[in-house]
Amino acid sequence: MITPVKGNKVEYDIRTYRNHRTVVSEKSETPLKLKVTAGAVAGTILPMILLAKKQNAKLYNIKYGMKELLLVSTCGIAGGTTAGVFAEKEHSKQKLNEGVFQFMNASIPTLLCGGLLGFSKKFKCLNNNIFKIGSTAVGLIAGMQVAAALSNKINDPMDKVPDRKLTIKDSIANIDDAIGILVLTKVPIAEKLHVDKILPVVFSWCGYRAGMSN
Repeated sequence: MITPVKGNKVEYDIRTYRNHRTVVSEKSETPLKLKVTAGAVAGTILPMILLAKKQNAKLYNIKYGMKELLLVSTCGIAGGTTAGVFAEKEHSKQKLNEGVFQFMNASIPTLLCGGLLGFSKKFKCLNNNIFKIGSTAVGLIAGMQVAAALSNKINDPMDKVPDRKLTIKDSIANIDDAIGILVLTKVPIAEKLHVDKILPVVFSWCGYRAGMSN
């Protein structure tokens, strides 16, 4: 026989539980976020220091060409990915996969846009701002699709898991490609606004995303 429980009914506020769960989750992620941020920033700044020394310039006055863009972006992503792998080893596979994706997403659109711009210089009728802007848009869109397909093939050659899809954040990350192309083509407004100054921030963010992936 079951003895009935006496007393008033206890009401639980699910909102309090959810808020508590969120706070606990945020606290547990804080050390990881700090480590990944440090790794991504360090990975971005170290090649910048070398470039600044080579160019005999300040960090904020580095001249970016295709090689410089690829070097700094690759190191930033590698730094964030490495920090994330060591800080959260149980998700190392996911972080490495995301690192590959971020690398492809940063490099392939840049290379494709650079190739199209190099092509335009060979023909006087194409060497104008209209073609440059158009080819940049085409290069970014097509490059992102190629980068996603290639990274999925590398990370999952047997196609056993769902493909990594492009997101809005990935598109925002490609602002570094758009800015890089503006810098490479020496568009007057880019030089006046000094848009190249925010490139290191974007590269660090890409590394951060890779390191935080789970």
